[in-house]
Amino acid sequence: MRQQSKFSATIIEVQRYLNMPLVQRCKEIATLIDESSTTELQHVFPILIDSLFGTTDNIGWGLHSITFKENPHEYETLCNFLNPQGPVFCLCYKLLPDCYLKYNFPVSYLPVKIRLMLEESVIPPFYLDKIRDDQGTRAVSAIRTYPFEYYIFHFAYHLTNPWLQVQQLENVWVNWETVYVQLAHCYLYHFLPRDNSPVLPIIGPYIRKTPQRKLVQTPESKRLQTPRLLRTSILSPGSPNSTSTVPQQQCLPQVWRSETVVHVFLDFWLEYTEDQLNSRLSTSYFPSVPRRHSIHSGEHIRLVRAFIKTLHEFANSATGDKSAMDELKRIILPSVQGKIYTFLRKAIHHWPLDSSFRLILEAWLSFIQPWRYFPGISYTKEGKSEEEERGKIHDVYRWIPFVANNLLAYTAIFQQLLPRFMRTDLVAPKNALMLFRVTKVFSQPNLAKMICEVETHMDDVGLSRSRVSTNQWASIVRQQILEFEGPTYQYIPMFSMATISEVVCLLSTIKQAHLTATSLIDALEKKRKNRRFLIWEFFYGKDCSSDEISIEERRRVPIYLANGQQQLIEIFEINVEDIPQVAIEADQEYRESILSTSFRHESQLDTSLDTSKPGVYVPIQKDRQTCQYIEYMGDPELQPVRSNENAFLVRHLYRFCTYINFKYRQEISNLYHRRGFLGSVCRQVLQPPTKIVKLPKRTASGFSSGYEERIPPRLSLRPLANYSLLLTIILGIFIAWLTNYGGLAFLGLAFCIWFVYIIIRATLEPWTRSTTGMFRPSATAFSMN
Repeated sequence: MRQQSKFSATIIEVQRYLNMPLVQRCKEIATLIDESSTTELQHVFPILIDSLFGTTDNIGWGLHSITFKENPHEYETLCNFLNPQGPVFCLCYKLLPDCYLKYNFPVSYLPVKIRLMLEESVIPPFYLDKIRDDQGTRAVSAIRTYPFEYYIFHFAYHLTNPWLQVQQLENVWVNWETVYVQLAHCYLYHFLPRDNSPVLPIIGPYIRKTPQRKLVQTPESKRLQTPRLLRTSILSPGSPNSTSTVPQQQCLPQVWRSETVVHVFLDFWLEYTEDQLNSRLSTSYFPSVPRRHSIHSGEHIRLVRAFIKTLHEFANSATGDKSAMDELKRIILPSVQGKIYTFLRKAIHHWPLDSSFRLILEAWLSFIQPWRYFPGISYTKEGKSEEEERGKIHDVYRWIPFVANNLLAYTAIFQQLLPRFMRTDLVAPKNALMLFRVTKVFSQPNLAKMICEVETHMDDVGLSRSRVSTNQWASIVRQQILEFEGPTYQYIPMFSMATISEVVCLLSTIKQAHLTATSLIDALEKKRKNRRFLIWEFFYGKDCSSDEISIEERRRVPIYLANGQQQLIEIFEINVEDIPQVAIEADQEYRESILSTSFRHESQLDTSLDTSKPGVYVPIQKDRQTCQYIEYMGDPELQPVRSNENAFLVRHLYRFCTYINFKYRQEISNLYHRRGFLGSVCRQVLQPPTKIVKLPKRTASGFSSGYEERIPPRLSLRPLANYSLLLTIILGIFIAWLTNYGGLAFLGLAFCIWFVYIIIRATLEPWTRSTTGMFRPSATAFSMN
């Protein structure tokens, strides 16, 4: 009874800690973990995990929202609390010696494909010792996991949790430098060591209870997507069939954490959910769980790429010492490369035609370049940077087995990209860079040679199921095609005439994009040079592009396209004479659409705008970055200070004019509406009556209704705060001083010229009355950054 009350007190204390601010919460829980007994911590652990990852409230501790830039203290505290040797993992290792202590991970949280297999009673080997059956229906009710596995399962699921995807309000393409990303990198580096160091802390051996289970022999069970990476003889201590030279009781502690991280991350992160799979699932598992997004977040794809790079580095660090860890490194890529290919192929097929495609493209390029992640090689060639040398294939015989085992990742995905690049706006710098990146990778020495070497032996006999080929590469590729694409898939060789024909069509698209990009740059440069004042860029900013693309970025586009075009010609050994000489011209419509939204400062000063309703050009996010003209409907005198105005003068001139307009309101109105020559002169100086809109406002009883208000004629001196006018006056005074006329003489002359101008306009008013609004200088028609 006393022990039960002690448990209750500990749980109440934990619940109190979970309601504290984040920094204090982590500190108190770390102390509790350090001071409490293992028996007490058994009940604390699931409560902590549920709160941490939002299993109960779908919120969690903000691992996807806390960044170092915005919350440095909370960011550092969480990283220390959850790092591989922090308090939470210490808690896992404290609970680990009890081999009977397991926690239930809900089946509804598992990836879709794993749930389908469990429904069909096909148990993947990795989950064989984790299945918990419902006594009544014999259906799988939960996954029984050890504390370490329970944490890793929840951590991996946290990235794909559909509830968090629904509630995520931040821009997923911007807000990705989060605690979760940092922790994921830490876990990959720690549990998949690339320096042949052991996974710390080193834990003693323990016995895993693996129940004897009979598998249902269905077609799917013959090629499971999530096999156990290591042989049972290595993982099971005391097996008589073990051939390892390392003591058998040490094998499991060496590798089981690494194997768990790889398996769980692979299943959760590299799952691509499709509608037909969702529709096949029984609703008994998760009747109210929302569907996962088919397009993953930028955070997700970046972690997939980091996972792929870590797998390459981990596999390439094998030394051949016949240890369990070295065995894992040797077979890690052959065990997971099929699922990586399937994920990349489906993601590329469904990804939208925008610049975010570079994320999945970079992940694919990382996968097909394992030689970039080979440790322990130093490059000392003169004039060559280490980054350039890393991307080269220095040992063809070492890497050709990888190319053969993943040929579809090179050829099928490349062919999949060809029509996509034909539909992509290659004039956009990011898209041109993506094309250049792909062609640069495939043009590196020896890669095309290796692909061609493998394809040389792939004739009809090699791809036929009814006859056996003696060539090792052909049999490997045939197995790939049957396993990942199915028996009806028709393989098209990389260097076949069909592929070359598509490449030739892409070359025509690249040529047109090159002409359009060059023409656009010339037009933008010409428009920049035609500005009236050289000092213009000083006040308005050097880059006036409304789509946030500088001219310097656009200058790189023809270079990317020209290099990409040349590299494609070299890869496929295309003769320039064989390319159809079709008359290709620049896309004038696209060019004009870009020019119409560029240099918004000049466009805003266009006299065709209705200056009685001043507005600004505001960047908006649609299919591509562009601008939209937004009208300002309030009092023109209360507009925010523009980038080309002096804030001090704007405020003080406004106060002075407000005083004059309020004190002499009736007199100003009478003068403005007065007939005769004097009234015409006043109408040239004063601002005309203006109708403004008062928008609805929130009040205690709700929202007030909007209404229109008419402002009478008034005096406005805001144009005097314009930097261009001030600069002209200062230059004029300086020139007058140099010529011994003095500043007052210049100001008097300027006033006389302005007065004569007003008299002339007043004289011509009867003939220009209908167009007065068009020619009158508006005090509010200024450009704005």
